Amino acid sequence: MLYAATIAKDIADNISGIDEAMRWGFNWEMGPFELWDALGVKVIADRVVAEGGKLPPLVEEVLATGNGRFYQKSESGQVSYFEAGQYLQKAVNPYAFSFKQAHKQGKEIFGNAGASLMDLGDGVACLEFHSPNNSIGADIVTMVQKSLVEVEKNYLGMVIGNQGKNFCVGANLMLILLEAEEENWDEIDLMIRALQNEMMAIKYAKKPVVAAPFGMTLGGGAEICLHSHAIQASSELYMGLVELGVGLIPGGGGTKEMAVRAMEGVLPGIQVSPDYFFAKRFEAVAMAQVSNSAEKARQLGFLRNYDRYSMNPDHVILDAKARVIDLARNFRPNLPTKVKVGGPGVRATLELALHGMREGNYISEYDQHLGNKLAFAMSGGDRPAGMLVEEQYLLDLEREAFMSLVGEPKTQDRIRHMLAKGKPLRN
Repeated sequence: MLYAATIAKDIADNISGIDEAMRWGFNWEMGPFELWDALGVKVIADRVVAEGGKLPPLVEEVLATGNGRFYQKSESGQVSYFEAGQYLQKAVNPYAFSFKQAHKQGKEIFGNAGASLMDLGDGVACLEFHSPNNSIGADIVTMVQKSLVEVEKNYLGMVIGNQGKNFCVGANLMLILLEAEEENWDEIDLMIRALQNEMMAIKYAKKPVVAAPFGMTLGGGAEICLHSHAIQASSELYMGLVELGVGLIPGGGGTKEMAVRAMEGVLPGIQVSPDYFFAKRFEAVAMAQVSNSAEKARQLGFLRNYDRYSMNPDHVILDAKARVIDLARNFRPNLPTKVKVGGPGVRATLELALHGMREGNYISEYDQHLGNKLAFAMSGGDRPAGMLVEEQYLLDLEREAFMSLVGEPKTQDRIRHMLAKGKPLRN
C-alpha cells in the first residue's frame, strides 16, 4: 500500500487505474487505494508515523486537502477519486450494469427473499437471485413462475442473472438433508417436481430467456442455463452438474437435458452409434466435471455453439439484455418434441465403462452404483434404442433415480460431509 502510494503518479494517470489493474489483472478484491480507504487512511498513516516510517506525499496530500479518503461516493452512487487536491468523477462504463443502483432507482418490479424481477429497460426484465449463496429454494422457484407470467404479458424477454459472488451453487442441500432425515419423501418429491416444472417452463417460455452465468454455476444453477433459450456467460465460468459428488444425480432436468443433447448429435438418416455422444455427456455428469472457463463449458456440452460469453464480467448483464432483444425480433417458442432414447445398448456401454473404472480402483463401489443409476436414466430406462418418448418420461426416470438415492445412508453421509467440509466424500 505504501509502495503503491509512493509510485502512483509515476505509473498511472490516476489512482483508479491502479486499483482497476489490480482487481481486473490480478483478481484482487480491492486495489491498494481501496484498501487504504477500507482500513482508514488516517489510521494507517498514524501507525506508519508511530513506527518511524515516512508517509508518501500523496497520502499527506489526501489528509491535508482531501476528506481523508482516496475515494468518495455521492448519494446517487457516482464515485470520484482524489487527484491534485480535488475529487474527479470516475468515468462511467456505459456497458456496465449495477443491481445495487437499479434497486436504488426503484427498478424492482416485484420480489421476495430469494429473488427479484428487475426492469433493465428497453422492454427487458431480469430475474436476479439474492438468496444465501444464491442457492435454489422455494423462493426462487416461486419467482421463476411468477416472473415468466409477468414477462410473457409485458416484456420482450428476460435475463436470469445476478452480481453475487457466484451465479448459483445449486439446490439447498441442507433442506434436502433435513427432509431426508425426517423421511419426508413426499416433500422431497414435490420439491423435485416443482423444480423440474419450472425448468420446463423456462425452456418452453413464450418469450426468450437468456441466462447470464458467471463464477460457480453448479447443479441447479447449471440446469437453469441448460433450459434457457440462450446463454451469455462470463468468460470465467465454473459450470458443472456435480450432484454425483453428494450421492445424487441431477434432478432438475439436467439428466434429461444432457440425454437430449446427446441424441441431438445423432443426425437423422445417418447410421451411427449414439454411444460416443452419450459417453461424452455421461462422463461430464458422472465425473462431476466443472469447467474452468466458458469455452471449456462448451466443450463439456453445457454451452451450445450459438451460446456466447463476455470477456469483461461487468458487461455480462447488458450483453445478455442485448441478446434478449436480438432473439425477440423473430422469436418462436420451443415446441414440445419427442426424444429418441439411447436404449439398452448405450446403457450397457456406459455400465461397462463404470465397471472398468471400478476394477481399476478409480471409483468406489458406491460411485459405480450412482453411475449405473445415471446411465439408466440417461439412456431411457428399458425403452428400446431409437424409441421416441416425451421429455416428461425422461424427467420421471430422473426423479425416480433421485428419490431412490436420497434415502441411501451413503448419500446422506456425502451431503453432510459436503455441508460440513465443503468438499465431496468418496465413500
